[in-house]
Order: sequence, then C-alpha cells, then structure tokens
Amino acid sequence: AAGSIAYAGPFTSTFRQEMLDEWVRTCAEYDIPADKAFSLERVLGDPPEIREWNIQGLPADPLSVENAIIVTRGRRWPLMIDPQTQANRWIRAKEKANRVQVIKL
Repeated sequence: AAGSIAYAGPFTSTFRQEMLDEWVRTCAEYDIPADKAFSLERVLGDPPEIREWNIQGLPADPLSVENAIIVTRGRRWPLMIDPQTQANRWIRAKEKANRVQVIKL
C-alpha cells in the first residue's frame, strides 16, 4: 500500500496494474508474503468515506477511487492534471466545510 501511495499516482490504471503485478512477482521470488489480489481500495479504502466522496462528486470508477485514496492518504501535495475538472469539483465539494479557496495562476 505504501508503494502505491508513493509511486503509483502519476500513472495510468493499466501501468499501475503492471507495476503491482511486478511487485507481487518480485515478492514471490524472494519469498516475501504478498497478497496476489492486492487492491488499494480494499487495503486503505473506507467504504463509508468512499461513498461520501461519490456523493461529493467523485466518479465511482476504480481509478478515481485510487486517486482519491492517494490524495487523502499521501503526505505530499498532489498535482492533479484534470482536463475534465472532475477532481477540481470533488475537492471543492469535499473541502467546502474547511472554506477551501481556489486560485488560478
């Protein structure tokens, strides 16, 4: 899970899965226990929280949910390339109670 948070963020879902498969193969090669059916949503996701994100406008597809987990669980500021403005709308709704302010540069 930590590797996914730290390294998987900028990649597509296909490449993320390939990277995860490689990690699992490498773990097996060195006799390190690893879950072959690893899912970031299953390990770090909280179903009520994810449902709340969906209500706030986050699309329910697995990539969006993984991205939201990375954004909310990561320690670094995320850079969101968001041509469809889905992440922008979700962050605004999610952080409305915290009086988030959006600036455009």
